[in-house]
Amino acid sequence: MSFQDLPPTWTDQPLSDPAFATDVVDLLVSLGDRQRGTFTVVLCDEDTRYRAAVAVDLPSEFEHRGRSLAAGDLCTSALTPIMPAVRTAPGTTMLLALGRPGPPTWPALDTEWATAATRTCQAAQVPLLAFYIATPHHIYQPLQPTHAAA
Repeated sequence: MSFQDLPPTWTDQPLSDPAFATDVVDLLVSLGDRQRGTFTVVLCDEDTRYRAAVAVDLPSEFEHRGRSLAAGDLCTSALTPIMPAVRTAPGTTMLLALGRPGPPTWPALDTEWATAATRTCQAAQVPLLAFYIATPHHIYQPLQPTHAAA
């Protein structure tokens, strides 16, 4: 499936369904975002319906496939400034997506990002619906939703 399969009323549907959420990630994390390296925060209401998205560019993480900061540190520093605003809207939930170049799966890096995102959301007491990796040719969840839930 892909974002082309989304109905016109997709913003009225909950993102708690992994197949549906994958299509939304495909829409919100463009091919350019994936090639450049971005971290997308999808803000949802208490019924897990889409409300807004914020994309943070992460070019230093992926430009030469070098890692100037640990992935966990980069994830935390991208999320930390967003959390106070998120917490002002009671019931807000989040879905997170790392858009990155490279192979369809990069187990160590992808798991490090997913783990850091889960811990950051838990510490901020913001429910995390799921964490996705979006590469130019593949979208997947490195951790199962039951492990990512806050």
